[in-house]
Amino acid sequence: MRLGRVFLTFIKIFLMLVVTAMIRFQIPELRYDLGSKEPVQITSPNDLSIQRFAQSTFASVHGTIDPNRAATFAMHGVRFTYFFLQDYGPKLVVRTSEQIDEGWTQIGTHMGRLKPYRRMPFSRSVRAGFRKNFDVGIPEDALFLGRDDVPRFSGWTIGAVIFASVLWCVLAYFFFLYGRTTKRAPKASEIGVTAASD
Repeated sequence: MRLGRVFLTFIKIFLMLVVTAMIRFQIPELRYDLGSKEPVQITSPNDLSIQRFAQSTFASVHGTIDPNRAATFAMHGVRFTYFFLQDYGPKLVVRTSEQIDEGWTQIGTHMGRLKPYRRMPFSRSVRAGFRKNFDVGIPEDALFLGRDDVPRFSGWTIGAVIFASVLWCVLAYFFFLYGRTTKRAPKASEIGVTAASD
């Protein structure tokens, strides 16, 4: 009986943590989508720092692709191409879902979401891939630019945050408050004893 209660408590806490993680994931997305639509201009490596861009920022980076260090990785059915920009090196990793060709060397501006590299999906796999294929190490303070990921209003994101927040409150109430705030109904035997004593 006691073991069952411990297991039930564990399940409750686990569900609360899952919903909390949903909220923590969606809030930065919402902040970015509702943020500035005017990109921050990055014209040199000196403009980049992990302290300045600790949060997702809409940015426009001026630089040309390094065609000798671009690689396509397919992970979990998703295919992206990652590359460096000349002058920036591994300090900035750029990602695109498009196919890269010779014409990309003529592109001088790359616009999208700028954030710390460690917050990029599959960051460890991509780091290992660059080390294996190009013998290049991506530093811990590197930044990541998700090309063409521009801030746009999304009702789905707002709805997801609201839904997760309401769900968290409902679970917290039923898991931890409901039994304490409702009075226990008297049993029939207790009513009989009370009537007899009267």
